[in-house]
Amino acid sequence: MTSFVFSIFWMVESWKSAAPLQGPTKVNHLTQDLAGLLATLVCSYATYRFWKHRSETLGIVLGLLVAAAAMMWHRT
Repeated sequence: MTSFVFSIFWMVESWKSAAPLQGPTKVNHLTQDLAGLLATLVCSYATYRFWKHRSETLGIVLGLLVAAAAMMWHRT
């Protein structure tokens, strides 16, 4: 559920930053942002899975930190 909400925020931000663009440039911009979203979700989940066996709380926190850092650097 958290990933779904994160994805919505990510794509809304992408749509806002691509608003002045038109045609193929806008599609390219949104496609790159979708690829970035998928990479972020995979990295966040991989971090969670790696640390889950050691400490579930630490896994959740580090997974959220990865996602938060990626969101901060998203289209800056």
